Amino acid sequence: MSIAVIAESIIILFLLMGVGYLCRRTGVIGPDGARGLSSFVVNVSLPALILMAMQVPLTAELVANAGGILFGIAVFYGVSFAIAFTIPRFIAESDLEQGVMRFMLVFSNLGFMGIPVAGAVFGPEAIFYVSIFNLTFSILLFSVGVLMLRPDMGRYLDPKLFLNTGLIASVAGLVLFALQVHIPSPFADVFTLLGTTTTPLAMVVVGALLATMPIEGIFTDKKIWVITILRLCVIPLAVFLILRPFVEGPFLLGIPVLLAAMPVAANAVMLAEEYHVDATIASKGVFLTTILSLITLPLITLLIT
Repeated sequence: MSIAVIAESIIILFLLMGVGYLCRRTGVIGPDGARGLSSFVVNVSLPALILMAMQVPLTAELVANAGGILFGIAVFYGVSFAIAFTIPRFIAESDLEQGVMRFMLVFSNLGFMGIPVAGAVFGPEAIFYVSIFNLTFSILLFSVGVLMLRPDMGRYLDPKLFLNTGLIASVAGLVLFALQVHIPSPFADVFTLLGTTTTPLAMVVVGALLATMPIEGIFTDKKIWVITILRLCVIPLAVFLILRPFVEGPFLLGIPVLLAAMPVAANAVMLAEEYHVDATIASKGVFLTTILSLITLPLITLLIT
């Protein structure tokens, strides 16, 4: 059952990329269309998704497992950051390319793929734990993630770099979560509807960008293969080996490992476009890691179950 859900999630992503590819090739999406869609995702739909993802209850189970969850998050991102700030410096051709590679190694597809796959592997209770990981993901994405993509701007500590709707939504969502304040309808409904457009639009943009590059270049790019192996194999295995002696149970051990094994987040392409860095390498990374995760995710699932 879980492998079927994994396959279905990946097939959906590829079909959405195919829509974007065809739209760009046929002129439905013009040269500036992909950038406009990217800007909408980064500034509107993704912040809405983040805000609603943080609307989760603070339960007794969460309090009891708080230490294990925090430890899992620390290991998850500790391993990711350690690898991201080591390997890319040896294979990247520029600081900006190095930043995109670091982003791809730290931020995996926790949202669209993480939630259904974790639910299929561990049951519906797992979705709550994935949501907690998404809290950290959302805050890091629009703070440290932006600095990764634009290290040149970070050197001057420009505060405008952090004045973005994504970080504002993350902070607001965290405050609402801590205070256990729930957004009332119809505002919650509007945010939810906007958030649901994030994944399809993101994958359409990836497909549109892929339409502008030779497909064979994706499979012959050695740098992308290095990132893919690290993202899909090395990082999740390292998280597993570090966590295994200290925690047990499907949630505290299995969920961090499974989420670490997800392909590159499509947000890499959106933010690369938004902050005017090379989105080509990000598109290659999303494409290759997503297709190969059809092989690696079932293997990781067997390891943790």
